[in-house]
Amino acid sequence: MPIITVQFIKDVVATPEQKRELIEKLTDTFVGVLGDVVRPYVYCLIQETPQGEWGIAGKPMPDLPYLIGPEYAAHHAKANAIMAGFVAGADAPADDSSKDWGG
Repeated sequence: MPIITVQFIKDVVATPEQKRELIEKLTDTFVGVLGDVVRPYVYCLIQETPQGEWGIAGKPMPDLPYLIGPEYAAHHAKANAIMAGFVAGADAPADDSSKDWGG
């Protein structure tokens, strides 16, 4: 049985009507790829996490000023630099012993 799971922050992301539409359209898309034989077995679950019970980069959310502030931007910049180094190194000979993965 295929299970499609969507996770939201409760009362922030989608209205009840939008959730119902997502269930219908996600199921239809799944069936469109795999065929009508799977429709009776497609489960679509919407899981909602209460506000304040999740976080980003170690910060409990919702902390909207943090999301648009310099500290979060600095986390992104550092992660992007690490990934750019990884991508650039992917074309180099494989000697992982000297790589600094930003840890």
